[in-house]
Amino acid sequence: MKKHIALLITLLLSISFSYSQIPVEEYREEINKLKTEKEINEYWNDLYKLDQEVLVKSSNLRTADSISISNMIKTAIILDIHETKGYNSGGYSGFLPILNLSHNYIGQSQLAYWSIIEKCAEIGGAIDSFGGKYPAYQLESVSLTFYNYSLFNQEAKYPNLVNKLSKIKTENIISELSKSFEYQNELRKLSEIAVLNSWYLQNHKDIIDEGEFSIVKMSNNDIYLKKYGRLQKLELLKTNNKSKVYRIENEPFNWNYIYGNAGSLSLIDEQENELIKYTLVK
Repeated sequence: MKKHIALLITLLLSISFSYSQIPVEEYREEINKLKTEKEINEYWNDLYKLDQEVLVKSSNLRTADSISISNMIKTAIILDIHETKGYNSGGYSGFLPILNLSHNYIGQSQLAYWSIIEKCAEIGGAIDSFGGKYPAYQLESVSLTFYNYSLFNQEAKYPNLVNKLSKIKTENIISELSKSFEYQNELRKLSEIAVLNSWYLQNHKDIIDEGEFSIVKMSNNDIYLKKYGRLQKLELLKTNNKSKVYRIENEPFNWNYIYGNAGSLSLIDEQENELIKYTLVK
């Protein structure tokens, strides 16, 4: 078992620093070789340990992303090949798909993976109670990743937001996950030209968090939201006399940012209700 985990870690760390693509076919081949429920369950457990012992402790974003997306891909392959065999059988399989989502901080990956979350919700088990009743924990993960906005105690919003996520159809989950990894690699090649403005992080309306985030211009001349060292492309929707309206690339909830000419910034929902007005760092 320990030898198998060590091999997994070595492979995934090598991906982090050497590969531009994730070796999906190698994963499919090793998962195809799993025959018994015991072998499948041990494989689930190994992926869980990789998440807990390597991913969550990594301070390198590239390493964390490669492990995170690789675990997502492997989970998708297991459910595709073996379906529910070995799932929720007493090991960590029931927890891993949830952790895959919450320990991934790339919106494109989370959207591609959402149908896996829905499949797990249909199967039941750990997802019914992990982090609160489904879909609270899962929606919180998506909302924090895209907008750094908390949905805590906002259950009335859940049905509409789940419906929006369900309407985002992913024809090939594994292909989209691989593309999200490659896209992050491309973003890392960019250099920062200018910081347009910075604000204090805030995921609740009345509570300012530690740390800052910024709107930046990168070397490809596109505008990005930068937080926690990650970039999210901003798409200009319209320009008004005193402000511009931006949306995050591929954002799922139809929430936008109003960026004032004097440096103000607000997050608004689809009804143009102000969710948060950020405090400018001066």
